[in-house]
Amino acid sequence: MLVNQTYFIDSCDDVELNIKRKNKLEYRITYDDSKEMKAIVFMIGAYGSNVSILEFDRQYIAQKYNVIVVNVIYWCFGVRPDSQEGGGRYSAELMILEEDLESLRKVASELKIETDGLSVESAGYFVNVLNQHIQELKNKSKVDDDFQVSITSTLIPPHGEYQNYGIMAAIDHINVLKDIIQKYPQFQSLPKIYGGCSYGGYLSLLISKIAPWHVSAILDNSGEALLLLKYIIGRNLNEVEFNIRQKNISVGCFLKTYWNVDPNSSYCFKNENYMIRALLNPTHLNIQAQKNNIINYISYHSSTDLMSPVKDKIQLMQIYQMLGYDVNFHLIKDEDIDGRFIKHSNHGGGISIKALFKKELPKILEKYQGKIFDFKQDEICYPCGNSMFVFKDNYDKFELKII
Repeated sequence: MLVNQTYFIDSCDDVELNIKRKNKLEYRITYDDSKEMKAIVFMIGAYGSNVSILEFDRQYIAQKYNVIVVNVIYWCFGVRPDSQEGGGRYSAELMILEEDLESLRKVASELKIETDGLSVESAGYFVNVLNQHIQELKNKSKVDDDFQVSITSTLIPPHGEYQNYGIMAAIDHINVLKDIIQKYPQFQSLPKIYGGCSYGGYLSLLISKIAPWHVSAILDNSGEALLLLKYIIGRNLNEVEFNIRQKNISVGCFLKTYWNVDPNSSYCFKNENYMIRALLNPTHLNIQAQKNNIINYISYHSSTDLMSPVKDKIQLMQIYQMLGYDVNFHLIKDEDIDGRFIKHSNHGGGISIKALFKKELPKILEKYQGKIFDFKQDEICYPCGNSMFVFKDNYDKFELKII
């Protein structure tokens, strides 16, 4: 019978920013208790993933391939508004915060709209006034019909979360793995497989960096080898994550984060914070390989990806191979587009997480058939500037210490 379970556990605090986590970590698993399990499989959602779709995909893969499939609602999972999720449990809220007021004040003033009384509390009112004013100008043919102004806003993740980018979310997956093994010790000798698309692919690769002894295989589609900084310090770079384009107003959206570039701030995103997140770091890759260089890497990346540069990914895969890893890298070109598995040559190639696992998981399971995988305690240390990032097992928890 197909078993679905949801668990809430303690996980990591934000060690880098010294912020204590307040919420429990949620994860969901599906497996068929009448079958012999072949692997523990983490299907890692990307930016804006819908929990209902993940639920369907998890059950499909678990039932079809006799594996335990896990979805982790990792730290800062809810980064996009999602009207389909009830009660906003996994949905980010769009708000105009103090740092967004200047853009609203500027465009309002340029259109001769009085801004006395503009505040976070009254911002919604002023946006409506601005929208109505522009529409009146269009109705009177005083501006072109395609005229728009641009303002900014902030996406507020649920549960008091914010964007840490990568580290906490990756640690969450290892803490879930350890909790699963504690609850289901019969699964501890199974291969551990992680996979996802875009940010989910990046997290899969990052997990293999911070805990290589807990990883058997990685399925990646378009995860970045070097960081996409607009998702971390976009406000400082004046690069929004995306735009919501309406008829009269274009709203540029930033995601709530404490990271900034102020060298005097305790939340400054420093070189060491970049280094630990970057995958294309030869020194770190050598350290990783010394812990475990028998991970299987299966990766897809478009040759014309404008979001995540393919040259960095090619170099990363080449270094994996040089270090002895089993690498199967698919460089997507226009002639590979079949309209079914690969739908276009942009970022992600239109390859869904379900399609990725349907295509590649059977090959991995066949390779691992009959093999036993150790589940052990270990640690790994990465030098990052003047700091040392130490990721270690501490019995039933996985932790980061910065020395």
